[in-house]
Amino acid sequence: MSESTGGPRGPSIDLIHRASVSLSSTDIIRSLYTFLMMQMIAVVVLLVSCTQDLAKTTRYDRKAYPHWSDVDKDCQNTRQELLISRSLSQVGMNRKGCTVVRGKWDDYYYPQVHTQAKSVDIDHLIPLKHAHDLGASLWGRAQREAFANDPENLVITDRRYNREKGAKTIAQWLPVGKDYACRYIRDWVRLKSKYQLPLTPPEENTIRMSGCR
Repeated sequence: MSESTGGPRGPSIDLIHRASVSLSSTDIIRSLYTFLMMQMIAVVVLLVSCTQDLAKTTRYDRKAYPHWSDVDKDCQNTRQELLISRSLSQVGMNRKGCTVVRGKWDDYYYPQVHTQAKSVDIDHLIPLKHAHDLGASLWGRAQREAFANDPENLVITDRRYNREKGAKTIAQWLPVGKDYACRYIRDWVRLKSKYQLPLTPPEENTIRMSGCR
């Protein structure tokens, strides 16, 4: 007949063992989590460093985007051919027949009509620098030249407006008139899609807030 000992019983050996194992597992998980976090931080730092290095080696240079090309070698470059094709009246040329002097053109950004070629600019609707920063830097020379001379991405406007717009996006600059602004936004989205250039969050917000359809 076994005797029972008096007083409260202490924790069993098995319970102590299980607690010890549980504590050890928790420590292992914490250590593993800390290790993984440190590795992730190191990867992020490396990626940031690589991105900065890439930005330095792919700094925008307008010369990397050959524009106003004369593909058919007829002495009329992209600018002249655009002025001819979009004039609402017969154009006047210089003596050599290579440069447009007069015509009639609707301004793309404002309700204005131009008749003197020297007063207008041919603007890249999606600026070359903006495209460069969003992926065009990885294109080959032929694709960059095609983009810089694509008539769909070229618009006629007053030189003052072109200087004002510069390399800004639709999130930074829009024409004052709603009809003109909406056309600009729609063309911007279409061209971004054509060249697989991403819309930035500020651009997407501008599109949502514009009310354009």
